[in-house]
Amino acid sequence: MKPKMGKKATVEIVILDRHADRSALNAALNSSLADVVVLSGPEGSTNHRALSMLGTAFSDPEVAVAYSDESVSDKRGRHLRSIYKPDWSPERFRSQFYIGNLLAVRRTTALAAVLNSALDDSLPSLHGTALRWDLIFRLTENGGKVVHIPERLFGSADLTSVLGTEPASQFESVMLEATSVVQAHCNRMGIDAEVEISEPGDTLHLRRHPDSSTKVSLIIPTRGSSGTIWGQERVFIIELMQSIISKSTWENVEFVIVADATTPAIVRRALTQLCGDRLIWVDYDLPFNFSDKIAKGRAASNGQVLLLLNDDMEVVSEDFIEELIGLALDPGVGAVGARLLLADGRLQHIGHRYADGTFHLFAGYDGDYAGPENMCRITRECIGVTAACLAIRAEVFDEVGGMALDFPNNFNDVDFSLRLFERGLRNLVTPHAVLFHFESVTRDGTVTAEEEDLLFSRWGAQLNSDPYSNPNLESGRIEWLEKGAH
Repeated sequence: MKPKMGKKATVEIVILDRHADRSALNAALNSSLADVVVLSGPEGSTNHRALSMLGTAFSDPEVAVAYSDESVSDKRGRHLRSIYKPDWSPERFRSQFYIGNLLAVRRTTALAAVLNSALDDSLPSLHGTALRWDLIFRLTENGGKVVHIPERLFGSADLTSVLGTEPASQFESVMLEATSVVQAHCNRMGIDAEVEISEPGDTLHLRRHPDSSTKVSLIIPTRGSSGTIWGQERVFIIELMQSIISKSTWENVEFVIVADATTPAIVRRALTQLCGDRLIWVDYDLPFNFSDKIAKGRAASNGQVLLLLNDDMEVVSEDFIEELIGLALDPGVGAVGARLLLADGRLQHIGHRYADGTFHLFAGYDGDYAGPENMCRITRECIGVTAACLAIRAEVFDEVGGMALDFPNNFNDVDFSLRLFERGLRNLVTPHAVLFHFESVTRDGTVTAEEEDLLFSRWGAQLNSDPYSNPNLESGRIEWLEKGAH
């Protein structure tokens, strides 16, 4: 249903000092009689189209916040780069002030939020970016709508990253205040997490603490295949289970192994010895169908959270299960994916991008690649994630009917992710859960024309309207490449 639109809102730009405190913000909001106030720093300029576009955006009475893309210039005014942002991404916003320099707020609602902030004893003093961060949290926590305008409506000199108007020399103090802001937000929202500053120091990480009583069902299809990795022959499923058992710090798990009839008896015996009474066998004697294997595994599982894993994996980060399920337990979240590395350390997966096709974003880049505006260093929304490592609440998996059986080999995760998104759930990817994925070593990964035709017949429009990409970026690419920039 489309929102009921009112009259076009009046908009006024108010210049706010880089280090403004609550009293300065309150005075700035009170100095205007407009419906909407654009809080702008003194270092940049707002495009002449901004007021009209914002007035239209705020004609929807539910809109509390709006932001736009930006351009960055050198000191002579020559264009250096553009900052193209995703649509509203609340999880990303907990880790990074990606909103940037053009922040428009509904004035009366913002005044009430500033008053609430002033009464919060846990935040005695806030300035600059941290103050804006806190303001947006308070405007959105009770359902205030956020609009992203994919136009470069603000231009600034090359002083900063997406932290806004704070110079690099002040990152540390800004981030310390920001940590307190995000921690207070988590406390208000009932998110059991410890907020930390992530390396190299300009983003945050919410280290969630899921209840230890949460049982996790690891569903792992296998046929007991072997292969050579790093010059050594290995049985993939055995090496994976050894890495989980020896490295993982989450103990409340069961291992649901969906094994082909051809799985060697020696592999079965080894897995029984490794997993003990936490092992659940599911025998599978049908032609390969990944979706059906997962369905059979789900039917045999008992956990509140399902963690789907390919067998050709190896654990890197010991807290990968906590990292994934802490996010998956959020009632607004669908599927959660991890940072997956190829055997040579390059990226295999850091989230999907659907833009005139389906793409593993930045596949083949260095494993520690930061990405544009540090997007690969933060937990963030993405349109979809790979089923090679996917965490989801069991009840949600059941509600959407599991994975589609008519995608037995490829695109089952794309179809699944889009069905979750269609239900209003946010899919996430976290770089803080890390595993190796020796992709397609154990099977043929060739995509057929029939699979592509089925996917596009079902999801054609959605495959070219990724809200966590940006319409100003080139389609059909794994990169974040501006249209016309090459």
